[in-house]
Amino acid sequence: METMKVKTTSKEIIKPSSTTPSDLRTLQLSIYDHFLPPIYTVAYLFYAKDELMISPEHTSHKLKTSLSETLTKLYPLAGRINGVTVDCNDEGAVFVEARVDNCSLSGFLASPDLKALQQLLPLDAVVQNPYEAASTWPLLLVKATYFHCGGMAIGVCITHKIADAASISTFLRTWSAEARGEAEVVPEFAAASFYPPANDTYKLPVDEKASKRSSSITKRFVFGAAKLEELRTKATTSPESLHRPTRVESVTALLWKCFVSATSSETCGGRKVLIQLADLRSRLPSLLPESLIGNVMFSSVVLSTTGQGEEVKIEEATRDLRKKKEEFRTMIQDDEDGSSSMMIGSKLANLMLTNYSRMSYETHEPYTVSSWCKLPVYEASFGWGYPVWVVGNVAPAFGNIAMLIDSKDGRGIEAFVTLPEENMSLLEQNPELLAFASLNPCVLV
Repeated sequence: METMKVKTTSKEIIKPSSTTPSDLRTLQLSIYDHFLPPIYTVAYLFYAKDELMISPEHTSHKLKTSLSETLTKLYPLAGRINGVTVDCNDEGAVFVEARVDNCSLSGFLASPDLKALQQLLPLDAVVQNPYEAASTWPLLLVKATYFHCGGMAIGVCITHKIADAASISTFLRTWSAEARGEAEVVPEFAAASFYPPANDTYKLPVDEKASKRSSSITKRFVFGAAKLEELRTKATTSPESLHRPTRVESVTALLWKCFVSATSSETCGGRKVLIQLADLRSRLPSLLPESLIGNVMFSSVVLSTTGQGEEVKIEEATRDLRKKKEEFRTMIQDDEDGSSSMMIGSKLANLMLTNYSRMSYETHEPYTVSSWCKLPVYEASFGWGYPVWVVGNVAPAFGNIAMLIDSKDGRGIEAFVTLPEENMSLLEQNPELLAFASLNPCVLV
């Protein structure tokens, strides 16, 4: 099939519909925000043709008008980063319009080209290197792409400096509700009231060799509901076990096993470690509202190998994942009873700093699994139906990372895995992985 070609037709700046009050002009970044590299958290939402989607012009007008109103509520997204703060100066967000004339939406979704997918992000509006631009350019960029069949795609980029996966989901929920003319809870930007305020004192290890490594490639593996149940059964430590692994635990354990076996001796940097990101909103609901926008995650090493040639057993990996989860739950529950939000945040920040200070890219080879599962991204209706497919990731993409997101039915999981090309060639042929996952199947509309 011919590669999808996306042509930009317009670009403009969308400003908030009303001016941000002077007392809200500065948003403090947290120390966690400060640690994150200058990348974007991104989401792609695809919509089939709907009778309420009258024309690209009408649709774009509705998107831009509602975005302007949304920026009044989510005012930091219209600002710019200034050191360790966000200057909420109402400079606005980028809105790009584009079209695809050589491919229908159904044709693209029949076998999604993940490389071509990048064209649906508004990063072509950023003339510099996107990696550098994420720290200097608009914090929010949106791209509406119209297919000649009447379908459309919305690509959203929010700087990871103030937005994690749950944050972009909250933004989409707020924006789409505004477009429908419905009320929505106004989110808070209060991450720096949990984690300590940002400063330049601490630095995380930097992979100096990253730019010299071979290029990475992203592939999509889809775990259907029935296969996930089989995997959960296989991942159960014993028939008598009281704790059946969750969908995410099972997929994480399988991917970890496959990552370890797919690493060639030439690319192995030493001891392999699996880093997992935990959203703290659901773990500390009394302190962190679900609608909070910011980086309120806890990042930790959950699994590791002792050296080359080690074989991972899925049952043991799921057991260790559950053990780490229980240890973390116990720790924060003990603190939640009598500690303030900032006290717990300081403790967790210090714990992460201590753990990461022990790591070196010379001796450790990190892999990361990040889950978007259970986020209501498929509920983002702007008035013309729900999305038929949603993809979540970061841009530019990192290597050695897997992003997990629910399938549209809410029962399956799609894993977007990014690895060096030579490792990916081994992973995509792994018979154990392919026993449970399909490689880039058709998106069912």
